[in-house]
Amino acid sequence: MLGQIAIVLSLIVVAVVADQSALAYSPNSSQNEFLDFQPYTGNRLLIFNDTQIDYCITNNQENPIFNHIAANAIKTWHDRIVEVTNNPFVWDMTLHVYPKDESVCDGFVNYVDTPDPTLFQLSGVAGFSHPLTPVANVTIYTDDYQSTLLNMAQNDDDFWNTLTLEKFEDIVKNKDHKQFDYDVINRITLHEIGHSLSLNHPVTSDGNLQNSKGIMGYNMSYNQIEDDEVIQIVKAYPNGFSLHTLPGSIKLDEPNRKQTVNLGEVTNLTIELPYREGKLHPEGLELYIFPEGTSSQKPEFAPIKILKTNGMNHLVNDGEYLEDIHVSMTHWDTFSKVLSVQFKVVKEFENADMIVIAHSVGGFEKQWFLDNVMGVKQALFSNLLLDLETTDYTYYLMSTNPNRNFEEQQAFKTEQKELYNQALAECLKDKNMKKCNADILFDDFNQDKDEVSIWMPINLSMN
Repeated sequence: MLGQIAIVLSLIVVAVVADQSALAYSPNSSQNEFLDFQPYTGNRLLIFNDTQIDYCITNNQENPIFNHIAANAIKTWHDRIVEVTNNPFVWDMTLHVYPKDESVCDGFVNYVDTPDPTLFQLSGVAGFSHPLTPVANVTIYTDDYQSTLLNMAQNDDDFWNTLTLEKFEDIVKNKDHKQFDYDVINRITLHEIGHSLSLNHPVTSDGNLQNSKGIMGYNMSYNQIEDDEVIQIVKAYPNGFSLHTLPGSIKLDEPNRKQTVNLGEVTNLTIELPYREGKLHPEGLELYIFPEGTSSQKPEFAPIKILKTNGMNHLVNDGEYLEDIHVSMTHWDTFSKVLSVQFKVVKEFENADMIVIAHSVGGFEKQWFLDNVMGVKQALFSNLLLDLETTDYTYYLMSTNPNRNFEEQQAFKTEQKELYNQALAECLKDKNMKKCNADILFDDFNQDKDEVSIWMPINLSMN
């Protein structure tokens, strides 16, 4: 068992390569935790579309004990979330074994003996949670093929130098391997389900995830789901796993439906000024918000006033309805002017009115009165988000988030690893490992292009 754990610890480090996009970066407890207004939930906002999360196993007749492991792991997550949030009305998490109708499945837990992709084989992956599939796909690799390779290498000093891709894949796919025991498979399953629930690997000061506490670290003997891991899920899903429409862009020259915001949630609302060819461009904007509605259309009576016009940048926030207001003026295309307002709602209201006053470059003014355009409702975790503060939790607009450089670096590291492994696999078709190691160096894959794609959450439509 100890030998198995040591091997897994050395090789599980790149399991879930795709989930390296860094929800929050907090290298030590004294620093703030930085979060984009779209937290790391990826497409999970679309996957878990009600208060029932249904995982499914569709093909596992050969090892039915794994069905029990999956069911136990899902129940463990459910019970810990209920325990930490002290909320018995939290969503239900269920496992369906061989469902007749797979349309009920929000996610799948699959058990496979060894990986198919060569990239995963070379990386020594023990489990994988795919972040970009239409459902939450979790795959656990049950055979300890990593130990098979290491044991063969111990008896052959020249094993790695003479290893070719054909020989490597033959060992991985066609040799008999010792299967991980129940405890190890259970631990890997818990870890990967944690990824499917939005969690990333923890960020540690020394970069050693083997020493980190919690189920999302790599210490295979540590099976406790930490309170903070549950809290991260709460922060990622302020409304629970329920489909909700994010407030979108209010287009002042079009009919607008009422926007619904959840209490305790950080929201990004945009006001798009109309532009017509031949007209003067909008230059500035005044926004007045009446959370309880108004019988008088006098801007000076508004509890919340945002002025971004004529060099003026002024904010008034009375009434304790909103917190952490951030405002910026941007262009969505060549002509459209957009006011982006990010805020956290801390008090319920039903029928907020707004007054918008736009100024053109020529000093001309136009006013819109928006009736009953926003309301706030309680959500599953509203009170927790308002009261449960375990860190200095600071929100930033995406354009000013100091975590952006870190995310870019992490994205490139992932891309660099993939490029290196792809080149290595290509080389191994014609040469052995010794020659390929001499020809292909990891550091040769430098960041030499202007832009590197950032593995970020799907940019949900704001319509």
